[in-house]
Amino acid sequence: MEKIFKTIDEQIEILKSRSIIIDDYEKVYKLLSKNNYYYLINGYKNLFIDNTSKEEKYIKNTRLEEIYALYQFDKNIKINFLKYLLLIENEIDTYIAYEFSKSYGHKDYLVLKNFNNSNYKKSLIEKFIKDVNLEIEYQYKNSNEMIMHYLDNYKYIPLWVLVRVLSFGKISKFFSLMKPKEQNAISRKYNLRIHEFIIILHNLTLIRNVCAHDEKLYDIKMKNRISSTIYHKKLKIENKKGNYQYATRDLFSIVIALKLLLEKEQFRAFYTELIESINTLEKELKTISIDNVLYKMGFPKNYKKMLKL
Repeated sequence: MEKIFKTIDEQIEILKSRSIIIDDYEKVYKLLSKNNYYYLINGYKNLFIDNTSKEEKYIKNTRLEEIYALYQFDKNIKINFLKYLLLIENEIDTYIAYEFSKSYGHKDYLVLKNFNNSNYKKSLIEKFIKDVNLEIEYQYKNSNEMIMHYLDNYKYIPLWVLVRVLSFGKISKFFSLMKPKEQNAISRKYNLRIHEFIIILHNLTLIRNVCAHDEKLYDIKMKNRISSTIYHKKLKIENKKGNYQYATRDLFSIVIALKLLLEKEQFRAFYTELIESINTLEKELKTISIDNVLYKMGFPKNYKKMLKL
């Protein structure tokens, strides 16, 4: 159906026609004037929809403030996740730069032979090297001081400098194309196997992009499932025929990934803040339960136990 422009007054009338209770018209008007209707309502309405109605109606007594509370919760946890993802990104940048440079030197390292150039990866490596060189060119043209300094004075850029301008996505791709020796040296720092680390990096890249671009996070579902971990077992995540029913490609799987990658005190700080956000949202919800939200996030009922593990 074609979406046409609606004034804020018309938006409010649509909400009222769908059973949203509007107690304070001016408050709702102000809220909608400052927040994109499409992103707020279409992004966060699903848990509040009355599934017994043939038309789009909301659960009885739903107020816009509840939907907005879920929206604010999502925004707050994105800030929290992003803060700690940046710590992980910086650490992984450092490990890759160190291990790769130790093996292949600090200049002229972006060559095919330095990567895992098996037949099926050769074209991927060639494209990756081309993309990295294009990124260097872009950074130089846009006056990145670090890049300009090394190119102008030394005609090359050490990897420990280059990783600072590469996106997390490119860093993740870099790791996936490295030779097993260097991959293993890095993944072992987190007590992970190479293929486990590659999947985690891929999923963290996705989450980082969602957070950075302010997209919806709480009910995300990823294509790649993380492997079983000790935390799945300790939390007694539901398992059917050897397959965990959640905490493998949802938001809680990212919590598990952060548990694996962050230092103990860093994770405690991250998770304490996350629990506080959940508690704040719970106080705002009236027509649905916080359990409805946690289910969409893939959180087990004993999720607070993670602080003690």
